[in-house]
Amino acid sequence: ASTMVDVSHGRLDARIPLIGSGDDIDAVSAQVNAALERLSALVDGMREVSANIAHDLKTPLNRLQMILESAADKTVSGEDVSAELTDARAESQQINSTFDALLRVAQIEAGARKARFVDLDVGPIVETIGDVYADVAEDDGKSLSTGVVPDTKWYIHGDRDLLMQMLANLVENALRHCPPGTAIGLSVTRDGSHVLIHVRDNGPGIPAEEREKVFRRLYRLDASRTTPGSGLGLSLAKAVADLHGAVITLEDCKPGLGVTVSFPAVKAA
Repeated sequence: ASTMVDVSHGRLDARIPLIGSGDDIDAVSAQVNAALERLSALVDGMREVSANIAHDLKTPLNRLQMILESAADKTVSGEDVSAELTDARAESQQINSTFDALLRVAQIEAGARKARFVDLDVGPIVETIGDVYADVAEDDGKSLSTGVVPDTKWYIHGDRDLLMQMLANLVENALRHCPPGTAIGLSVTRDGSHVLIHVRDNGPGIPAEEREKVFRRLYRLDASRTTPGSGLGLSLAKAVADLHGAVITLEDCKPGLGVTVSFPAVKAA
């Protein structure tokens, strides 16, 4: 009872002490503690998102205000404001896209799309993303190769559209943050009861201490804050992975970054 009173007063780190007898009371206490742990994580996440919104959206909002003020001044003096209107539209589109991405992450985390799950082969999804982004990579001075074993099926239970979005975000993340000359590879493998999708590059990678942080909504490495993007690509990818009961991990490819998403495999449909 005292623990719940503490929680009601905002002490979300309070936990019910376990007796250690392994009885039903201990089992219920453990479940309540797990729920409190999840609640605490969600509240911390909300606080962090709020702080990041204030930090990362303040700059484009300030830019938009300055552009509009400049347009207003020019209008008074009868000058052409078409350039300012173009810049203002671009800034507002970026702000809107950030909020749209935040909403998509929230909807995915709420499990709103799970009703559309079917057994599907991820091989064609990987090949499609590889085909779509190969030219994009080449135009950007990079290369994208896809390794899918012919005549092999990798079945999982999931939503095709969400998986396409997840993989597109992972590839776009590599393209955005790697310099010209970088080689990016997509592949699918099987490891026992799991199907693994890999996105690897030989770019600059991510420091070990930053690897878990990049999954947070709106989190961006200091080195990437001057580049386009909202800091939501990896957050959305993780939300899709979590919805599918998959585990997404980052590794050092020495050089470069390796992203692996491990899905529970299902029998061929």
